[in-house]
Amino acid sequence: MYELDNDTILVGVSDVHVGASINHHKIFITFLNQIIEDPKKLQVVLILGDFFDIIMESVRDYCKRIHYPGGGDYIDEKTRNYEKIFIGLKKLKEKGIKVYFTLGNHEIKILGNLDKWFYKRKKKFVDEFKKFNFKYIDLFDLEHIWQYFILTADEGTWKLGFYDTKKDIITQKEENIYPLDKIEAPDISFNCLMTHGIQFETFLRKYGGGISWYLGLKSPDAIKEVGNLLWNEVIKLSIRTVDDVFDRWLAQSRKVMKGLLKFSLIAPFLIFLKLFNKLLKIVARKRERLKNESYIKQIRKKFFPKLVKMGYDHELNKIIFGHTHKETKLSLLLNNKKSNESWDTIVANSGAWQQIDTPSLIEINSKGEIKVVQIREKEFVKFML
Repeated sequence: MYELDNDTILVGVSDVHVGASINHHKIFITFLNQIIEDPKKLQVVLILGDFFDIIMESVRDYCKRIHYPGGGDYIDEKTRNYEKIFIGLKKLKEKGIKVYFTLGNHEIKILGNLDKWFYKRKKKFVDEFKKFNFKYIDLFDLEHIWQYFILTADEGTWKLGFYDTKKDIITQKEENIYPLDKIEAPDISFNCLMTHGIQFETFLRKYGGGISWYLGLKSPDAIKEVGNLLWNEVIKLSIRTVDDVFDRWLAQSRKVMKGLLKFSLIAPFLIFLKLFNKLLKIVARKRERLKNESYIKQIRKKFFPKLVKMGYDHELNKIIFGHTHKETKLSLLLNNKKSNESWDTIVANSGAWQQIDTPSLIEINSKGEIKVVQIREKEFVKFML
């Protein structure tokens, strides 16, 4: 199903949503096992947020065992899948592959200045797992959870930097830099920023959605269970059903119209049908763009200018995020107003593993090439960025 390229050095995945309904946990487990079997040159697996679906499911769900009256612990299918995922990540670390995480809106609250509050919130996140004696706590300690990551090619060496704030990116402490040993970096300008994507939210979207997420995080377990059912199996499933009907109509309407052309009385009606189809296509294109477009606009107009104002003076050649559940690749013109330099930046979205038909991920190889990989049950598709 999935096989690493021989020169892949970093894999990035986002929005696995462990614990959510309608997911691709089994495919994710297979993906992990295949990497473990043959990691090749892989150095880092980066989890770009929303790994857990804690907004709807309590941390307790990952830590507890249900006591069976006959004696011993009863572990259901859901818990077995959780266990396999955690075991897979642990085996990656045992193979010498670094596993890092950032946190998304399903794991911490996003209200306020996230740079100011990120460390405190990630500490609270880690403490919650400690509180329930989580078996795999070494996967989720403070040294493996950060808000931002930047992969650079520096004098023949690949280096991964990890930071809690934008200010930390500017100061570049040596202890926050991990060199990818034994992998030679090409002589190119390569600075790739990776994060979840909530950092690029608009004000209205951040506070409109953020308040509801915050209330969800604070809710009792019973309310979270009801919320999980409503959100994943009613609301999101209904949206997917409408999308499927929408796409099927656009795919089949041409055949329908060809058949109707045989009847002359229906021909005038086809004019309206064609106009209706054109309108649907415009809506469909807009719908696809909106899934990432507003975030990319925020990068260009707000996020990167703030980074420059704080003292960032490198070219930011690549930006990778998740959050929208829609994989993509786009070119963006970034402008450093301080140095009056402009350059094309590739912006890529790693997609998701929940509430979508085809899960996807990002690969970065030793030449500095980025690939988006769509993973299906029997095959996978890669396309270069």
